Amino acid sequence: MINQDYQQQIQAMHEGGKFNNGAKKLKLIVPFLEQYQPRTLLDFGCGKGALIECIRETYPSVQCWGYDPGHVDFDRMPSETFDAVISTDAIEHIEPEHLADTLRLIDSKIGRVAFFRIACHPARKRLPDGRNCHLIVEEPAWWREQIQRHMTGRITWERVELFDKREKNPILFGSKYDIIFEKP
Repeated sequence: MINQDYQQQIQAMHEGGKFNNGAKKLKLIVPFLEQYQPRTLLDFGCGKGALIECIRETYPSVQCWGYDPGHVDFDRMPSETFDAVISTDAIEHIEPEHLADTLRLIDSKIGRVAFFRIACHPARKRLPDGRNCHLIVEEPAWWREQIQRHMTGRITWERVELFDKREKNPILFGSKYDIIFEKP
């Protein structure tokens, strides 16, 4: 579900220390963790695992796993399902031709509930080949349709937040789409 060339490019970016904002992401998901109190959790697109470490320190009773094909420590998908799956600023990095299969894979890992934050704007960073790191830049309504089409369950909460960093870079404009997705 990932082209080898793309996997090598994101591995090179991770080795260069380009993704490591676990504490910031923890603040985003604390309300989710407090409400659903999962015992097991998968961070899909976990990068170097910074958020996993923050969750383990703050919520020691939660057993955390991570998956990220761009980091050798997390490039194997665990076989089990999890009470909760989180994915923060990762789904937009999926190659478009693999999105449907990846959403079905994520769906197969959700035991009860999932939280997604999807960036609906171009990224500041570029891949080594020059492409924008956000391979899929679409509006929240498009993402909602994709999730509903390829996953079994329902979106029970959503929020769209304006993202405007044009003062730093003219392409940094759009929104962030947060979703809670629950299984039947």
